[in-house]
Amino acid sequence: MNFFDSLIRDVSLLTEKLPYKDFSCSDELWQDVGYSQVILQRDTAFELGGTGFNLVTSEPVSDGITLIGDDLDSIGDNRKFARVSLVQIEDEQDQQKAYNLIRKIEYVKYHHFPEGYMIRTSSRSHKEAVRVAKSAIKKGITFRKIGSLLINKYKENPAVKGVRVIYITAEDADYGKLEALAQKNNTITETLNHVMNSVKFDCDSCNLKPVCDEIEGMKELHFKSAAMREM
Repeated sequence: MNFFDSLIRDVSLLTEKLPYKDFSCSDELWQDVGYSQVILQRDTAFELGGTGFNLVTSEPVSDGITLIGDDLDSIGDNRKFARVSLVQIEDEQDQQKAYNLIRKIEYVKYHHFPEGYMIRTSSRSHKEAVRVAKSAIKKGITFRKIGSLLINKYKENPAVKGVRVIYITAEDADYGKLEALAQKNNTITETLNHVMNSVKFDCDSCNLKPVCDEIEGMKELHFKSAAMREM
């Protein structure tokens, strides 16, 4: 399942010239409170607004956290932000199983609740907004700790073999291009949904045809899925 590999390369090209820090997974996991918490404005240290998305691949990914910009304990005011999770899965030949796995991986971001780190996201959007509590800053919250927690959440699925979570807070990062990559990621996922679930096969009238033409293997998957429905 390598439909997202071109986006992984694009993320790398976009960030490779920016200073970064790599961290191994922390043994000191940040607490997951297990429910969607509400952090009031008066209890908020700052807010991060931007985008968050997963890129799934069968190519090797080493576990860890990459930070581009300031860590949570060094941010003093609201700023733009991005999270990109590179998730390695087994090289699944059954495309339906691979597709189902991508959906399960997407499910993780809605069931991930770090203490003092309120995440607002939507199934219809790649937007991701974060509100960080003053109490969490005092307790020593860092991207390494919450990233390690997130990696553990992904790896609860035995088909997930490696995860690299990239957090970006650098003020000179190109958030417009990151937003565009997140939107393209959504479009590829939408096309996969269409290919795997649609009973229609009129490519000429399909508004997703440009994606099938661009992404290697998508058109072949579409023909294969259509053939299986006709059996």
